[in-house]
Amino acid sequence: MKNSTLLKFGLATLKAKLTGASIPLNVMISVTNRCPARCSYCNIPNRQQREMTTADLISLFDQLKALGTQRVALWGGEPLVRNDIGELLDYAKNKCGFFVSLDTNGYLVRDRIEALANVDVLVMSFDGPRDIMDKNREAGSYDKVMQALELAATRKIRVFTITVLTKENIGHIDFILEQAKRLGFSASFQLLHHTKTLASEEESSFLPSNAAYKDAIRHLIERKRQGHPIVSTIPYLKYILEWPDYAYPTSNQATGLKCWADQLYCNVDSDGKVYPCSGLVERVPAKNFLDTGFKEAFDFCSKGDCKACIASCFNEYNFMHALNLQVIWNWLQHTRKSGGA
Repeated sequence: MKNSTLLKFGLATLKAKLTGASIPLNVMISVTNRCPARCSYCNIPNRQQREMTTADLISLFDQLKALGTQRVALWGGEPLVRNDIGELLDYAKNKCGFFVSLDTNGYLVRDRIEALANVDVLVMSFDGPRDIMDKNREAGSYDKVMQALELAATRKIRVFTITVLTKENIGHIDFILEQAKRLGFSASFQLLHHTKTLASEEESSFLPSNAAYKDAIRHLIERKRQGHPIVSTIPYLKYILEWPDYAYPTSNQATGLKCWADQLYCNVDSDGKVYPCSGLVERVPAKNFLDTGFKEAFDFCSKGDCKACIASCFNEYNFMHALNLQVIWNWLQHTRKSGGA
């Protein structure tokens, strides 16, 4: 991430703190619910919604640029199922100047590799060893992801993997870190946190015990301090270490870390509705930017009584907007790393 981008993040955060201004600095955009995978803990491919067109998304990018957005993150579903994904990425990067990330399960990376030329960070799901990953997702998923990781390394694409820690893979953190060292990617780790809207009915059966989660988090903190390529920050890991019960991933109690969702970042759902974050999709009222324009939809955003959660990306943003220098330096280092081993 460029110094100028971080500076704009910092100045906008100061403005928000001093004046209460709302600026959509960082916008997550679900571009589809479609996905070629069927992960055991995910319900997203079963959602039935209108999907935004190319023109809809180009219009959204233009509106975001005018409002001061610095980063867009495309996710789904699987963004690479869209035939226009290369056009969208190129427009976001070249026409709007955004820092652009894209989430993928890796299945289509080989077929869409040329479309990824303008991605600043490719975020790839990676659950662990073959037997674990194939159980969590489906047979053959491990081989597809490893092929995608190796191709990204060859092409020098900057990759963050994201691992959802479940009962199945919580003991395989070191395996993931070994692959990160071998292939030159940075590893991030996530706790189960999806709401019923996005999670499958089977998700609860994957939830580790509180003690198991806390042991895993302590292990990650130790490995991070030892210099392993973990992009998750120590302030975030310490934050979730203190969470009282992981069976309840959100809270209406303040934790001391301000949530900046609906003021400095938000999520656009695949049908165009604007929510404070993906965790509040269909849980709070929302306006559709296709009907009202983005600014009105963003200004309407409200978290309701939700004050805190355990989602990694949101809390990393919250620490950045708290101007935590350790977190800012960590993300600057990892976003500047060149791809490949």
